[in-house]
Amino acid sequence: MAKPFRVLVGTFFFQFWILFMGLAGYMIYRLIVYRETWNVVLFIVTMILQVNYVKSELFIKFQLWFKMMEWFDKREIVEVEKPKKSNSMFCFHPHGIYSMGMVHNLYTKNTFFENLVVLSSRFALSIPFSGLLLTLFGLEGVHPENLTKLLKKGSNVGIMVGGFEEATLTKYGENRVYIKERKGFIKYALRFGTTIYPVFTFGENNMFYTYNGFQSLRLWLNKFKLIGTIYWSRFLTIPEPHTEMITVCGKGIELPKIENPSKEDIDKYHQIYIEGLKELYDTYAPKYAPKVPLQIF
Repeated sequence: MAKPFRVLVGTFFFQFWILFMGLAGYMIYRLIVYRETWNVVLFIVTMILQVNYVKSELFIKFQLWFKMMEWFDKREIVEVEKPKKSNSMFCFHPHGIYSMGMVHNLYTKNTFFENLVVLSSRFALSIPFSGLLLTLFGLEGVHPENLTKLLKKGSNVGIMVGGFEEATLTKYGENRVYIKERKGFIKYALRFGTTIYPVFTFGENNMFYTYNGFQSLRLWLNKFKLIGTIYWSRFLTIPEPHTEMITVCGKGIELPKIENPSKEDIDKYHQIYIEGLKELYDTYAPKYAPKVPLQIF
């Protein structure tokens, strides 16, 4: 299927973000191996400068003009029910490599993405240059202070619950989520009586092939905020275009407002969330991922 020229240009432009991440990794390597102090200075200066930048409407319009999601053969957003317009938390799975289902559906009109504040890790936002691009596109930090501020205001927020670990588990042709040990989002949702929505993007894990050896070691590296994925496609770091990206937003799970939730409260609603995620997957997998079971880690 031929792709429009601006979609091709936008997809290649996106590779600058990957290039900047690789450059940052190389700088860290030089710092550790050769102890080059100029790397430390450059890192600190760049990170300080990036702190002062905020969401740019001009940059967002520039990015959206490329219509990057049209790179894929099919892109669809499905809402099981009409989500609330405030005080909601949309929990995305799987992370995949680029989190395309969460990031590049952002600002899609007449969907729950339209007024969504997408949250990312401080680490991702702090990486020189690539973190700046995420910030200009409107991503904010998922750290407790910012999450509390947004939920207190009644904002709709989007988070990638599985984090680096879920990215590490990415395997072509399989759907894996990392959720058993992720309970912090439930605690914050309970504090503000926030409605949580499980969201699953079918096709997210089929954009790249991945190396799947030494899984325990790679998951251990994630504890230190180190990336544990090795991936490629026929086009190197450009996603496979013959992929169907179907993002399904499940039923909302109403949480009570508990200012200081107990461990039992958190465990109870965490299990309810997992059941809601499994229900979403089992309902839509026969259509979008037939005979592919959901693996929960």
